[in-house]
Amino acid sequence: MARFFFILLLLLAVTGCASQSELTARRLDRDNPKYKTAGCQDSLSAAEAHRDIKNVRTIASPVLLFVSGGLLLPVLAANAGLDTVDHVDAAKMAENCGAQAQTNAEIATDVALGTAVGVATSGLAGTGLTAK
Repeated sequence: MARFFFILLLLLAVTGCASQSELTARRLDRDNPKYKTAGCQDSLSAAEAHRDIKNVRTIASPVLLFVSGGLLLPVLAANAGLDTVDHVDAAKMAENCGAQAQTNAEIATDVALGTAVGVATSGLAGTGLTAK
């Protein structure tokens, strides 16, 4: 049980609490004329949902790993998919609100790095978790 809490603490420290959409929303120029448009405001409302999803994932991922006996691949795949949606929505938000959006290549790189960190933290925790 102590190992489970160590993994949870490690993942919380590495992943942080802010989603990409939330980070993008914080960096927007509120004086930009596009910021007040309906498209921008709709995109901003989605940032809250991504924050909530990220917070749930931060707790649920280690729990799912523990309960599943270490099935790492499905958890990583689900997290990578949710990260991709978050990054795509953040790019749309930036575009709708007058900021520079991430390119598809930048999104792919960020998601791949996040997945690699997930794999690395599993190994660093000394859990012996492997994809089955």
